[in-house]
Amino acid sequence: MGSVIPPMLSRDMGLTLEDFIRSLPSAIAPLTYQVEGRQFTIEHPNGSVVIALGETGERRIASLSLPVTPVDFQFNGLDETARSHFMQRFDRYFQRGGG
Repeated sequence: MGSVIPPMLSRDMGLTLEDFIRSLPSAIAPLTYQVEGRQFTIEHPNGSVVIALGETGERRIASLSLPVTPVDFQFNGLDETARSHFMQRFDRYFQRGGG
């Protein structure tokens, strides 16, 4: 069972703004969104989800350099079940390869 998704959530994601923009439509389909700068407002039947991306930096592991972007989620009007469903799908589409 997954953990409880709070109304506001912050995490670092290993991607750039361009990566995010490329993956977002599939991750939230059939929902639609509006973008203003680095903020994405997703229209949800129960309210909205606002996702704000910070500036992309880099994480270095030995000689490897990976992008890292702080991402804030704000769920407006979504109960815990709706938040959980949204994040499960979102995470599935933004999941990177690995073992």
